[in-house]
Amino acid sequence: MRKLHLFEDRQSIVKAMPKKLVQKLDQLGLLYSNKQKVMFCGLISFDDQIAVFLPRNSDFVEADELSQKEVCATLLKALKRYLDNKDNAINADELIDEGVYGKEYLGLIFALFEDYFNNGLFTRRISERKVNSGKIDWNRTIKQSIPYMSGDSPVYLELAGSIKRVYSNCETARIHAEILRKLDQKIGWLINVDGAITRELIDVPASLLNNEAKLYHLNNELTRAYSDRDIYLIKQLINYLKLESMSQQSDFSIGVKRFEGMWEHMLSEALKNVFPINKKLAKPVYKINGELKLASRKGQRTDIVLRDPKTGDFTVIDAKYYSAKSIETAPGWPDLVKQFFYVRAVKSIYPENSVSNMFIFPGKNGPIESAYMAEPSKHVIQDEDLLADYAEINCLYQCPLKILDLYNKNQKKDL
Repeated sequence: MRKLHLFEDRQSIVKAMPKKLVQKLDQLGLLYSNKQKVMFCGLISFDDQIAVFLPRNSDFVEADELSQKEVCATLLKALKRYLDNKDNAINADELIDEGVYGKEYLGLIFALFEDYFNNGLFTRRISERKVNSGKIDWNRTIKQSIPYMSGDSPVYLELAGSIKRVYSNCETARIHAEILRKLDQKIGWLINVDGAITRELIDVPASLLNNEAKLYHLNNELTRAYSDRDIYLIKQLINYLKLESMSQQSDFSIGVKRFEGMWEHMLSEALKNVFPINKKLAKPVYKINGELKLASRKGQRTDIVLRDPKTGDFTVIDAKYYSAKSIETAPGWPDLVKQFFYVRAVKSIYPENSVSNMFIFPGKNGPIESAYMAEPSKHVIQDEDLLADYAEINCLYQCPLKILDLYNKNQKKDL
């Protein structure tokens, strides 16, 4: 089993971080701030070791080896779901270049493991012809056998039959087992924590074919396959071998460089009472050559809006993937302006309802409770100095690991 290191996104490079990992991060362009900090959430394989970068402010306590594996598996499953969701997104304008690494590799890992857990090793089904055993084939019996008459009825002494047998010692099964063992050794222990795959397949001999010959064999196998499962599996094996031949290296990376989009998406999926209001918000109009034109794609877009099902009141939420531990790492003026304006925008549509404001930061807890506006002339601010014209913005911290778990389980929490 590869040695596992756990770090956090946006973490400063420390002496405890392996030198070869730092070199790998630099090579992948995942360092910033004079190459002193990491910008990456996901998994990196290096020097026969694995480093996993959890979301910032996760504050994970390494209780034991099993808990480390489980938290890494939770992150990988969430990444898989999120990247699949991006592929299926209807509005391509909402897709942001987040610096995705290893998406195809991650998809193949889950596809091959899930297929094996559900269906087992590849098997070839063969129907063998038999005489006086198996299922009787009356058409073949009548054509091939001479009947003996017994009264008015013919009697056949040799009945043509068939027995269906299943074999798992074919070349395709050997290729399948070899790929599963290889994946299990690379990363399977993060997903299949008890290591059962390698133990189950230890007696299946490895294929003696080279990569090119394996691809040739599998493409031929594909022309003979007829079940949906066999066709799906063989295509996945072909895709894996092609990807492996292209990479030409054992190291791999899976994750996103900029986690902000995934943080917002997970919160929108994990919170109850999300209200789709963006289509109702006002859109800009431009007068071009005397004609008014609506710029529907340039309209207002809130992160998340919640509506209380009992009162009908709204909460406008901005999911901020900030450290949020001090004045320096708190949201800046552009973030505040947007929230102040969105409160007014929602209020203009629902004037009878109350509209409140909120930032949500990653973390189990944090020092920032709320944000306001005040006159700059006073050095010591009292409650009475806060400007009522600007809506208060409540600040809430949500543990990234709990949000990852809710997101994977498709569960929701009520704020």
